[in-house]
Amino acid sequence: MSQASAANTDSPAEPPLTPAEPPLTDWTLRPFAGTRCPPLLVGSGYALGMIAFSWVFRLATGQWETGFVRTPFFWLDILNGVVFAYVPTATWLLRRGRLRDLRALRPVLRCDDAGWEQLAQRTVSVSPRRLLASALVGVAILAALPVVLQVARMSATGLLIGHTLVTELAGIAAFAEIGARRIEIDLFDLRRLAPFARTGLRSAFAWVLASSLVSLFWLGPGAGHANTVIVFGILALVSGGFYFTIRGVHQSICEAKREALDGLTQGIRRAGAVLQRGASRGDAPALADLVAYHGFLERVPEWPLSAPSLVRGALIAALGVGSWLGGALVERLIDSVF
Repeated sequence: MSQASAANTDSPAEPPLTPAEPPLTDWTLRPFAGTRCPPLLVGSGYALGMIAFSWVFRLATGQWETGFVRTPFFWLDILNGVVFAYVPTATWLLRRGRLRDLRALRPVLRCDDAGWEQLAQRTVSVSPRRLLASALVGVAILAALPVVLQVARMSATGLLIGHTLVTELAGIAAFAEIGARRIEIDLFDLRRLAPFARTGLRSAFAWVLASSLVSLFWLGPGAGHANTVIVFGILALVSGGFYFTIRGVHQSICEAKREALDGLTQGIRRAGAVLQRGASRGDAPALADLVAYHGFLERVPEWPLSAPSLVRGALIAALGVGSWLGGALVERLIDSVF
């Protein structure tokens, strides 16, 4: 998440979403919505708060001994703060990106303005009850550690991750449903469906960056097998989320393509029968046109992915795998040396 992308996401000059933007139900995102500051700056506040909590706790419990700044725990507290801040910041940027993609899809959506508002709400707004349930699950999973500082810190991180996961799953499910049932398919211009691939790639990039941050914990003391589970879980979410985001529109394209090809096949069969009955050769060009059109439709891609999108997806996947392998190799090297 660069400053440039953050500025593009929440630029004051950006026109308001039309129709009305859905209400914000996640209280962890309200600091982003309540200020004109860039999301990166708001996220820095989250990070500084978590870092300050960790250092104050260590100071109060006598862990802040001489030379603490030179120990790995000093930098691990900073890394924990960055991870803590990254989760809500990424969630906010993904929310803004999905709303922009829905706005771009508005011309091909089979709904009126009121229907658009309902779709937007289902895509980016999760009920407080579901947010609470997911937060409790995240706290229960990440807080299962014996150290008091870790319990407090991971409980807070688990709460944010729970909110993010349920929000992400709701967005993926909404885009899958929109692509499967709400889209007008124009086989002559699939470029209008590019927002599906764009939202999937944006989500994948956000989670791959999260896996890269988690992989840095391998460089610190006490790096355990939990890191592997977390990274693999993130990569599974990346691949599954991207697939299901574009799966619905893929099904719609296939259905529209099949219907068009079936109609053309019937036309070719009728024109061929006319020629077989010895009709005039003037019918031949019509048959040739039908055959050529049939060939064109067969070559229409069935996924809303262009070549640049595929390249970006491969680079994102390489970033995730590379960060994990790099962290694991460095951990092995440190173990072998020390």
